[in-house]
Formats: sequence, C-alpha cells, structure tokens
Amino acid sequence: MLTILLSLFIGSIGILVIYYVLFGKLAFARTSAPPENLAPVSVIVRTKNNAELLRQTITSILAQDYPVFQLVLINDASSDHTLDVIEEFAGRYSNIKTVNVISNEAFWGKKKYALTLGIKAAKYNLLVFIEDNYIPVSDHWLREMSRNFRGKKTLVLGYSAVKRVKNVFFNALIRYDNWLRAVKYLSFAHAGLPYSGLGKNLAYHKSAFYEVNGFIGHMDMKNGEDELFVNEVSTAKNTTISLSKYARTRSVTTPSYREWIQQKREGFYVFRNFKLGQRVLLNLFYIAQLLFWLLPLPLIFLARNPVTVLALFLFKWVVQFVVMAKLARKLGEKGFIWLLPLHEFALISVQFYIFITSFRKSTRWK
Repeated sequence: MLTILLSLFIGSIGILVIYYVLFGKLAFARTSAPPENLAPVSVIVRTKNNAELLRQTITSILAQDYPVFQLVLINDASSDHTLDVIEEFAGRYSNIKTVNVISNEAFWGKKKYALTLGIKAAKYNLLVFIEDNYIPVSDHWLREMSRNFRGKKTLVLGYSAVKRVKNVFFNALIRYDNWLRAVKYLSFAHAGLPYSGLGKNLAYHKSAFYEVNGFIGHMDMKNGEDELFVNEVSTAKNTTISLSKYARTRSVTTPSYREWIQQKREGFYVFRNFKLGQRVLLNLFYIAQLLFWLLPLPLIFLARNPVTVLALFLFKWVVQFVVMAKLARKLGEKGFIWLLPLHEFALISVQFYIFITSFRKSTRWK
C-alpha cells in the first residue's frame, strides 16, 4: 500500500511539474509586439437587462484610440430600459449599429441567436468581442487586439480580469479561478494547442464564423458561444494570443457566490463538449492536484522517512510559485499569489463539489 501511495504522489508531482513547465514557457516568453494593423473593426456587445452597466461599457469602447471602428450593440429582448440606453448612444454616435432581438424571436438559440444577428450586422470582417459588464483597461485595447491579425492569424485570445476588491477572500478566490483558467488556455494556445477563449476579450474574422456555419454545431447548448466556437475553429496556425497590458479587459462588478457557482456549473457542461484529448489533458491536471493534496498526510504517517515526502511536497510548491508568480505579474494580477495554497485547496474543493452534483442537471432544452 505504501509503495502504491508513494508512486501516486510522485506521479502527481511529476505531472504537475510538466504543466508548470508548459505554463513557464508562457510566463518567461519574450514577445515583441507585431506591427500595428489599423484595419477597420466591428466591436460586438450583446446585452440583456443590464442598462446601467452597459453605459460604462459603451463609453469605454467609444473612447478607444482607433481610426475606424463600428460598435454593434445587440439588445437581447431586454425588459428594462436597455434599449433606451442603446438608442440614446446610437442617436449621438454614427458608428453605432443597433440590433434589437424582440421577444418572439428570443426563444430560438437564446444568446447565440442574438450574437448571430449581431455578427451578420457587423460592417467589417475583423470582429472584437466584449461582454456588457466588462470594460477595456486602456484606450489602446482595439489597437493591441487588432495588431495580432497578421498572416494566417484569424483568431486572437485576450485576457479578461475580474474586478479586484481588497482584503476580501472570496474576491481573491474568484480572481484566482478566473486567472488560472486563462493561464491554461493561453499557455496551451502559446504551445500550439488552442482549445478555448472567452467572449469577454476575444477577436476573430467574420469569415471564420461563416466557415463553420456559426454556432450551429452547438446551438442546442445554452452556453459556449465563445469557448465551443474557439474549440471548433482554433488551430496552431490560425490562433494567437495578446498579452499586452493594454489589451486586457476587466469586469466592473464581481459575481456573488451563487452566481460564481452557477458559472462554474455552466463551464463544466461546456467542458464536456471539448474534444476527448483536450478533456483528458485538462482532467489530468485536476486529478494530479487532487492527489497532491490527499496523499501527503497518510504518507507522512506511513513512510519510514517522512522527510522525503516533505521534500517532494516543498519541491512542487517552489516550482509552482516561481512560475505562477511570474504569470500573475505578466497578466497584471495582484493580491492572491501569496495565498496560493489556500486558494488552490478551496478551488479544488469547489470543483469536486460541482463534479459530484453536476449530473443532476442538464443544459439541453426540452
């Protein structure tokens, strides 16, 4: 039994170190900004019952330092005064295009249907996506995202942060979760294995959308308009990432605990539609993390030389801290890295809870 447990423990550390080497390639990569590409772009924002926050998003986009861009605002059958806000801005700015999805259309495809209408209405081939409760962190956001459309690159993955609230553990936890998720999909994309991206900061060619018939392959899924689309169209040749500090977006609000858990559940159902090899790779990381936390205590009591177990335990943390601290700085995150063990343990526990309770629900429509 001791031999089996020790082998599992050493194996879990070996797997995690391999992942941290992969993450380290992103953390310590020296990248030079490609030349500017100031081709016209269409910014896509879909909104539903979010009138007040939408004002901030619209204002921040209109303030972009970019020569020619269109802002497509999609009102997805809102019941508040969202449409009034959109029409107010549209009356003042000629580069705003409004798309109003009325209630008798909204049943078909939900968010993906609304986005499809917005994409069709877009004037330009270069599309940049942001959600209605996010804002760019700088007025060079569009410049930094669009400069990555070069050669055969038709898909750009950006980083979107969660608003920081100081000295609040739960806020640090959800920021850690959001950051780790991005670390994984950005690192894999950097290594030529793209699998996901988020519509909070995402850009792609309109022509790429039509090449796969849009969201038709997963239209019956409630979510995944960003992740499943990226999963379907991304390749090593057509996908790139934007790590510029000026290319980031961030939320203007933070989710409640219940909202965060719901988002995690929805993400789990989307994950189940990834390709088999991708699911194996991502699950392997989680399983290795779980074993790393479960095995040390029984090994310390059973092993004749517990110092070896402690040394392996510390070795993993040293490697992890070196890589992840660098990545936190690279993505502009502060305040949670020094509590990394606590956040990791909490997130693993939450993910395990969601896993064992997720099979009771379904995102398929009846």
